Amino acid sequence: MKCGDVCLANYPFTDFSAAKVRPVLIVSADRFNIGTDLVVLPISSAPAANDPYSIFLPTTSPDFRRSGLRYSSAIKWTKPLTISKSVLPRRLGSLSTSFLQQVQAAVKDLFA
Repeated sequence: MKCGDVCLANYPFTDFSAAKVRPVLIVSADRFNIGTDLVVLPISSAPAANDPYSIFLPTTSPDFRRSGLRYSSAIKWTKPLTISKSVLPRRLGSLSTSFLQQVQAAVKDLFA
């Protein structure tokens, strides 16, 4: 699994009360991904309109076809999580380098 891959993951709610299987985007660098953990961002298929904390991926985008997703979605860039590769049952697809760079730039703003 590498940076830019879209996978399914057993992703916990922010209060850790439960978890659900949802798509995620791997955003950690490939040199980090050789270990047992990855840094991912959740992907929502029910994005709120004009959410400033999401990067949208509509079905009309060329990246959407590569992603393996079923519906227009939003990358939740303010919710990074380190998870074990063992909770990623399968890879769905991947995003282009240019789309991934847009997501990574937003994530970097969290720490600026």
